Amino acid sequence: MAGKNGKREAVKNPEIQNQTISKAEPKKPVPDIEVRIDRLVNRENSNLRAIASANIGGVFAVHGLKVVNSRNGLFVTMPANSYIDENAQVKYKDIFHAITADARNVLNEKVMHEYRQVIQSQKENAVSESVNQDDSEDESEDEAEREGQDMQQSM
Repeated sequence: MAGKNGKREAVKNPEIQNQTISKAEPKKPVPDIEVRIDRLVNRENSNLRAIASANIGGVFAVHGLKVVNSRNGLFVTMPANSYIDENAQVKYKDIFHAITADARNVLNEKVMHEYRQVIQSQKENAVSESVNQDDSEDESEDEAEREGQDMQQSM
C-alpha cells in the first residue's frame, strides 16, 4: 500500500504480530518398525540379495523392500513399479517411501540389521551342519572299523 509520501508501507495486522511463526516443525517420532527377511536371493549375475517386509507401528505392512548389492556396498530399495517413459527408457516409481530422513534411516538400518542377522544365522547353521556331518562320518568310520574287528575275531 502506498503511504502519504508515495512509498510502500508495511501493513500492520495486530493478529499476525501477536502470533509466533515457527520456521522449523518439531520432529515427528518414528513409529516402531519391525522387519523380516522374506527371501534370500542368490542368483548368478544378480545384485538382488534379499526381499523384506516391514510392519510399521503395528498398523501398516510394506512388502517388497529389497536389499541390493552395488559397487558402493549394500543398500535398501523401496517397493516400486516400473514403466517405460517417452524416450523408451525403463523408469521406476516408488510405491512406498519414508517422508522424513529419520524414518528412512531407521527403516534402512532395521532392514540391513535383519539381513545381516539372517546371513549370520545361515552361516552358523552351515557350520553346525558341517560339524554334524563330520561327526557322523567319524562315527560311520568307527562303526565300520569295529565291524571289521568283530569279523576278524569271529574267524
